[in-house]
Amino acid sequence: MSRTPSLADRLGHVTTQATFVQAALLAAHGAGARTGGFRASDVRFFFLLFTNWVEHDVTRPSQDIDLTQVRRTLERLCRSGWAEPRDDAARGRKSPRGQRYVLTEEGVVSLAEELADLDRAPLDETLFVACFAASYLEAVLARVRGQAPALSTPARRRVARMLDPSRILREARRSTAAVLADLEERVRSSLVFEEAARDALAKEASAEEVARRWESLGSYQLHRVRPLAEVLLGLPDDLRRFELEKGMGVRARLLFAPLAERARAELALLERLEQQLSSREPSRNLEGGTKPGR
Repeated sequence: MSRTPSLADRLGHVTTQATFVQAALLAAHGAGARTGGFRASDVRFFFLLFTNWVEHDVTRPSQDIDLTQVRRTLERLCRSGWAEPRDDAARGRKSPRGQRYVLTEEGVVSLAEELADLDRAPLDETLFVACFAASYLEAVLARVRGQAPALSTPARRRVARMLDPSRILREARRSTAAVLADLEERVRSSLVFEEAARDALAKEASAEEVARRWESLGSYQLHRVRPLAEVLLGLPDDLRRFELEKGMGVRARLLFAPLAERARAELALLERLEQQLSSREPSRNLEGGTKPGR
């Protein structure tokens, strides 16, 4: 059985923004329940709103999607059965600018699952999805129940599980802990390499001898792609000297250690948010609920 293409596959050149487009589609679908569907402009509005919440208008001021991109995405969703056109297009006319759409049962479930699939996602996306889920899970499930035929109980349970904010934060915490462990090992091994090189060079060891010493210590993660000795010995003299004398220490102190410090802070933040959720479960409805904003 062939795999149904994900929204990220369908988005093409806006794949990197898929998290916020997925959320925007679910939000537009929920908010448009009383008006017979949502328009492409509604999706774009929610996309801009959600990226504003995570400060992308400040950190990524050029990030945007235009209406043509949204309409093309909706057309692909319709072809795959994740959405359906309403009004004029349903009667065979050319799609107007105000064309409305609704997500199908399959579309709601699949978008919810994709939105919650946050393997190694940046912290801002993880926090956004956890907030979205905590706010709108009940509304998403309500839209699914209101469609005919009704979604099966196992499928509803799957959506509820995938968009459980506690699960989202828990998985993010596990991923962050794994990143932290890797970074701490990088710091440790880099400093060991630095000390080994210093001792070897003090004894007038050749670059090849230092490289072989490093290889014997292990911990070089890309050895399967290209052996460390091959990398070092293939460098120009000045770059090879820098790597032998300073490179390991520079990366340990200016890159790996700061990234590890950030990971520790993120881990502590995620743990605190998990505790908050365990004592209080916020919920908002897309229709009539108060949306946070500026």
